[in-house]
Amino acid sequence: MTAFILRPFQFEGTKMHPNVLLMCKLFILLLIAHHIFFKITDPFIPFIPAMDIFNRYPNVFNYTLKTLFVISAFAVLFNIKVRTASIVAGVTVLLSILASKPLFFNHVFICACALFLAGLTNDKEPPYLLILQLSLVYFGASINKFLDDDWWSGVFMDTWLGSARENPVYVYVSSLLPDLVLARLLSYVAMFTEFTIAILILFKKSRRLTIWFIIIFHTSLFTLTSFRFGHFLESLAIVLIAFISIPKSQLIINYKSKSVDTLKRLFTWLDQDKKQVWSPLSSEDSHWLKLKINDKTLYNHNALRDLMLYTPNFFVMLLYLDMATCVILTNHKTLLFILNSLFVWSIILYFLPITRLQKKTLDYL
Repeated sequence: MTAFILRPFQFEGTKMHPNVLLMCKLFILLLIAHHIFFKITDPFIPFIPAMDIFNRYPNVFNYTLKTLFVISAFAVLFNIKVRTASIVAGVTVLLSILASKPLFFNHVFICACALFLAGLTNDKEPPYLLILQLSLVYFGASINKFLDDDWWSGVFMDTWLGSARENPVYVYVSSLLPDLVLARLLSYVAMFTEFTIAILILFKKSRRLTIWFIIIFHTSLFTLTSFRFGHFLESLAIVLIAFISIPKSQLIINYKSKSVDTLKRLFTWLDQDKKQVWSPLSSEDSHWLKLKINDKTLYNHNALRDLMLYTPNFFVMLLYLDMATCVILTNHKTLLFILNSLFVWSIILYFLPITRLQKKTLDYL
């Protein structure tokens, strides 16, 4: 047990798949960063009226949930009974939402459900419940829009982008077209895209393409609206990490000792599971990076892409960088939006599998 407590950034050796455990740890960090601890209170306008009974005993409900969240969050981060801890953390947040309607937000609800469902998975089978959750999220979102006349007419989109957000791109383009044409077009794209995602994510053959579809769809939406919907976009990206199949075998890496030495030091530091074995390439070799995993060998940028995907703490680093950037530039919204957009699109274009052939990373899904 001590070995785990001393290595909170370790992901191997628990009762969860490393990628699912990574997802849970990132959710815990995200919830903490968005002050979930301080938002937990005694029942206030609860979804279940019977929960008002806890108000007869001030702070009992509040302190109990806060204590459970702290203990379970600590356990997830430090690899102590991770499945149980994940369930407790998820249930704690779900109960806090049920007890107080003002605390209900889709992004918080998604985090809580993902933590709970992750705890019900094991390291022997794929996380089918998380796949089903993602499908239900999009199915519910699309059906909600299908049943709303304002989405079919374009009124909702026009009010949101034209008045509430005053999006300059939307306002300019819509002024060149007949009334509500652009609004209806964007509404239809959103509705049918979400419905298509809800169906295709359920099938293994279409899942990899659907994941890319999700990433590009929401990044495009963010670029158009400059709005994160709370931390919905971060939550969605973290859920998708559960779909990456991290190899159980060691990563055999050869590198150019001079040109890639800094990269080697970075990934050696991030590799807290000690799965990477680095050794220099010969001076005659034309490649600067070589990655061998089982029977697959990749070179240069193809190797670097998979090395990033298979290093859990690389994603932890990205989350910290994103949160730090948001804090530093909190009073510079335009600059923050530009940097976020450039960074995310750069990542997408770098990883987009259109110029290379490789073995799928979603093997067990």
